[in-house]
Amino acid sequence: MGRRNGVVRESGELVQIDMLPGFEDEQPAKKPVRYSWRGRHVNVSKEMGAAVWRKDSGYDRNDRDVLGFYIFNSGEKAARLEMTFDQIGQELGMNPRAVSKSVKKLHAGGFLLEAGAMAKVTLYRLNGRFGYDGPAEEQVKAVADMRHPVIPAPAPVSAPKSRPSKEVK
Repeated sequence: MGRRNGVVRESGELVQIDMLPGFEDEQPAKKPVRYSWRGRHVNVSKEMGAAVWRKDSGYDRNDRDVLGFYIFNSGEKAARLEMTFDQIGQELGMNPRAVSKSVKKLHAGGFLLEAGAMAKVTLYRLNGRFGYDGPAEEQVKAVADMRHPVIPAPAPVSAPKSRPSKEVK
């Protein structure tokens, strides 16, 4: 398109700029940039992460390993991790019972949330308030009804062990 004047020279009439062709069209939206130097990136709360790694957090090395595994192996947005405790244990070099214990503690603390089941296996996903793989705007919407993770770790809830009553004869 050539250059246009803001004045009609013959009549002296001013032409409003927004009336010129091309200005009324919306500018094309920029395409979202997906940077990937080596894979996807996750928004993680540095404050909560630092608190989990402190020695007085109530979370031990196994718990932190499992939490890190969920951070780095979960899918986009709030996708669940479709792996059994055996599979996670093999990846981390941990006993599946230790993985189960850590997952239960992280679930009680709100870092992992239940996300359905596959056969008899309960699946978990990372709480979006702690870590989220996606745009910040979507994260705000996704966490609207999620609970807040807690530090220090909640005390384990164990089922009361009932003893048979002693009968005196």
